[in-house]
Amino acid sequence: MIDPFATETVTLRHPVTVGERTVTELRFKPPKVKDLLQAGAYPEGSIAFTHALLSSLTGEPAIIINELVPEDWADSLVILSRTYQRFTGAISLFDQKEESGDPTTAGSPPGNSSKLSGALPGN
Repeated sequence: MIDPFATETVTLRHPVTVGERTVTELRFKPPKVKDLLQAGAYPEGSIAFTHALLSSLTGEPAIIINELVPEDWADSLVILSRTYQRFTGAISLFDQKEESGDPTTAGSPPGNSSKLSGALPGN
């Protein structure tokens, strides 16, 4: 099982040089909702969405991501795909709970079957 808080790295087959800076690897930080929000300005599944999400998760500016060759882009998408599935899995779980008609469990974190009142800190 992949640790969702682990940092993953893609070593670039073709390092990217912009100005005096050369990037030899992309380090993916643990994903957060704010990373999805960065990509949310673009249609889901579009190259622009993927580009923005990749930039946000690696902390690399768009100018670096723009220069990736297809092989490095594809290698990065493997990690990006796993990361995005974590988000969509959580969204699907939320939707299922809403459809079940039990409003006390809608929005509970994945893997948490407790009622909403017991899921919040201090309750």
